[in-house]
Amino acid sequence: MLVGGVIAALVGGLFGWTQTAITGRWLAACERELAEGTAGEAGAAGTAVDRSAAIFGAAIIVVVGLWWWEVRAFAELPRDDSGAPLAFTFAAVAGRWLAHTLLLWLLVAATWIDFRYRVIPDWVTIPGLLAGLVVAWLAPGTLLPVGAELTRPFATALTLPDVLGWAGPLEQAVAERGAWVAFHPAALVAGLVLFSVWWRVGTGPDLGVSDGPPEGDGAMATDAPASPGWPRLALLVVGWLVLAGAWSIGGLRFEAMFTGLVGAVVAGGVVWGTRAGASLALGREAMGLGDVTLMAMVGAWLGWQASVLACFLGVLFGLVHGVVQIVRHRESELPFGPSLCAGTVAVMLGWRPLWKGAAASFAETGQLVGIVLAVVVGTALSLWVWSSLGPAARRVALAAMLLLGALLVGWLMVLQG
Repeated sequence: MLVGGVIAALVGGLFGWTQTAITGRWLAACERELAEGTAGEAGAAGTAVDRSAAIFGAAIIVVVGLWWWEVRAFAELPRDDSGAPLAFTFAAVAGRWLAHTLLLWLLVAATWIDFRYRVIPDWVTIPGLLAGLVVAWLAPGTLLPVGAELTRPFATALTLPDVLGWAGPLEQAVAERGAWVAFHPAALVAGLVLFSVWWRVGTGPDLGVSDGPPEGDGAMATDAPASPGWPRLALLVVGWLVLAGAWSIGGLRFEAMFTGLVGAVVAGGVVWGTRAGASLALGREAMGLGDVTLMAMVGAWLGWQASVLACFLGVLFGLVHGVVQIVRHRESELPFGPSLCAGTVAVMLGWRPLWKGAAASFAETGQLVGIVLAVVVGTALSLWVWSSLGPAARRVALAAMLLLGALLVGWLMVLQG
């Protein structure tokens, strides 16, 4: 335990140092460029980064706490009938903790930048998504843990340790369908289509041009040099080649990578639909495309089921955040990315009880689609109504939303109880 804690503390120190060195320098460069109005001297702003020990201390505490939660307390692991955690290997549990630490680094960077400039740059989400796919292929056991029931004739079913794939427990699905399924050409075509959809929506024509500081209400600088276009095309071609190589190997690894692709497209699609509905209701852009690419990145690491849960929780956190900001600061324009990141962290930490309560809903396709549509349409309608209200009516609406939220939480607790 002591050795593991020391390693976790070292990882936490590296977490804090790289967060300051990379994200902090980027923010400092943006601030210097905005202050001086010259892009040429922006690189020197890295010396202005605050290297306070509080950043390193907080990072160490968070990473060690995550290590204790996942590796020592087995808080994420499903239980058997006796209440004991299923027997996952130490390598799988520790590898999942390390993967979640990497994802947490990306979420912290996105939150830090979004709070400051209300933009989530591509240098966070695109490498983050690609890293999630690579990690899924290298270590399928880093996907979220679930129990897989093995039925036996004339005996009670066994609950075996597994991870959640795109169509249920991953190892069980591969064992039941056979390894030949991953080698079927349809699997390759589906993977290429999913990657192409993400590439089309999640990468812009300016890919390959360094992200600059935002202007005005958070739009990126428009005086950046034009992109030659080839970096974006190269990303597509290399992605296709990597997918083809993974498909040729097949097996559990390709299924895990395919799970990440499905997660990226589904999670990004849910936020994209919410964005489109909210923008239609308000008559202007309601949220940036960075929120879409952020959740696509999360989907690549956690799979589509956990990412949809994170979207739902993100909407709830965003509602609470919006109420607090409106009451305290009378501010109605808020970044949505931090709420999505908070929802993702909540899913990682509370995965076992969340999935225990939500698994049945995800098994019913019609019910799940109805819930997603309700969230998208409900968000759009609430924003449209909100934009039509005056100050006094908004205060009444806030009280009504808080009361409705309390009733909803109570109803869910009764259902679970």
